[in-house]
Amino acid sequence: MTLAIEESMAVFLLAVAFDILIGEPPVRIHPVVWVGRLISFLRARAGPTKVQGMLLALTVIAVSVLAAHLLVRAAGVLPVLPLLVGAYLFKSTFAIRCLLETSSSIGRMIEQDIEVAKQMLPALVGRDTSSLRPAQASSAVIESLSENYVDSILSPIFYYILFTPLGLGLEAAIAFKAISTMDSMIGYKKPGLKELGYAGARLDDLANWIPARLSIILIALARPRGALSAIRAALKYHSATPSPNSGWPMAAAAGSLKIRLEKPGQYILLEENPDPKTQDIPRAIGLMQSAIALTLLAAIISLVLGGLLP
Repeated sequence: MTLAIEESMAVFLLAVAFDILIGEPPVRIHPVVWVGRLISFLRARAGPTKVQGMLLALTVIAVSVLAAHLLVRAAGVLPVLPLLVGAYLFKSTFAIRCLLETSSSIGRMIEQDIEVAKQMLPALVGRDTSSLRPAQASSAVIESLSENYVDSILSPIFYYILFTPLGLGLEAAIAFKAISTMDSMIGYKKPGLKELGYAGARLDDLANWIPARLSIILIALARPRGALSAIRAALKYHSATPSPNSGWPMAAAAGSLKIRLEKPGQYILLEENPDPKTQDIPRAIGLMQSAIALTLLAAIISLVLGGLLP
C-alpha cells in the first residue's frame, strides 16, 4: 500500500505534531531501537570484512523498509489506522524536540556546573568530554546541534519529500534512518570496525551529501542579517572537518553567529572569531529553530505543489 499525496501530507503533519507535542516514544516500542537491535544481532554474527559489512547494510535497510511497508499495509484493515501507523514510523526518523531540549538542558548546565555538564554531553557528542573548558563544551553543543539538524531532521524529511511522488516517502525516510543508525553504531572509525562498518559509513556520507549542502541555505535564511557570513564560512571551512558533510552546517552556524568552533585536536572553524560563550547556545538554538521551521514550511509547500501537479 503506497500513500497518496494527500495521505502523505497527513502523515507528515501528524508526525511533526507527535514529535513536537509528545517527543520520543518509549524505548520498548521505538522503531529505531528495534533497528539498533537488528544491527547488534547481525554485527555479532558478521565477519570483520567489507563484504560482510555490505551484506549487513543491505539486510538492515531491506528489513527496516519492508517491516515499515508491511506495518502500514496491515494497518489498512481500518480507515485511519494506516495514517497513524505511518506517522508514528515517520516520526521515529527525526527528532526535533529531543535535539532542542537536550541542547538547551546541557547549555544551562554548562553555566551552572561544568562537571555535571561534561557528564551530560555524551548524549550529544562522541568526543572525550572530561577535560573540556566551558568554551569548548559550548562549542560541542553548538557543533552537535548544527550537525544533527542535518542528520536527525533535514535528511529524513528531504528523502520523505523526494520519494513521496513515487509513493515511497515513508520507506525512503526509514531507509535513511537505518543507514544513519548503522553509521552511529558501527561506523568504520570506531575501534575494530574499519572493514565491517565501512559500507554503512560510506552510505551515510552519500545519503547526507545533498541535505548537508542544502542546510547552508536554510541556516542563512534563518538569520538574514548573518546570511552572507554563514554562506562564506560554509564555503571556506566546510572541508576542515573529517566528515565530508558535517562541516557545512557547522561552519554556516558559526558564521551566522560569528563565533569560533573547535573540536580539540581535530579541527577549528572560523579561528578568527571569539570562542563561544554559554550565552551563545540559546542563540544557536534560536537559529536552528528558525532553520527547522523553514525546513517544515518548505516540506509542506513541496507536498502541496506535488498534489497540484498532474
